[in-house]
Amino acid sequence: MSGRLVVKRYVKALFEIADAENNIDAIEQDMAAVTKILNEAPSIRQYCFKRHSGVSAEIDFIKTAFIPYVSEYTGRLIVTAVENRRLAAIPLIPAAFKLLMEEKSDKAEVLVESAVKLESGVVKQIKNKMAERTGKEIIFNTTIIPEILGGFRIIWKNRIIDMSALGRLKRVRQLLK
Repeated sequence: MSGRLVVKRYVKALFEIADAENNIDAIEQDMAAVTKILNEAPSIRQYCFKRHSGVSAEIDFIKTAFIPYVSEYTGRLIVTAVENRRLAAIPLIPAAFKLLMEEKSDKAEVLVESAVKLESGVVKQIKNKMAERTGKEIIFNTTIIPEILGGFRIIWKNRIIDMSALGRLKRVRQLLK
């Protein structure tokens, strides 16, 4: 079974329990804590992706690295993942939870990368098209990335809509090969 599919199952179970007990906010805080730990300590992330001699060493590791910083339910999820030899799933949990939260909410987060600051009319058009496409209210974030040369890229969930000059050049290059 795919690693991402397993993570999605774990997170869905966590979400259902938290939702039943009106405890989603605590789980969101846990996901922020796990993300912070993984971002601030790259060695923890690297440890998660390495093979280890036994589950006991991995459980000792998570009891130090994660368990003190998360709630009971998230802690149980992490322990269960490790007991099932899924230590590498831990870094994927926050993103899977974020996607599940987005699916359940009436809002969708969209990131737009552009070479220069977009005009307000273009931003409004993108928001309207994405709201039409998703059927949800759009939470809009922008990032300026000069390397894309011109145009923009829309990143939503696991999709990229590439309207950048760099993306177009890559497509032309592929056609010429």
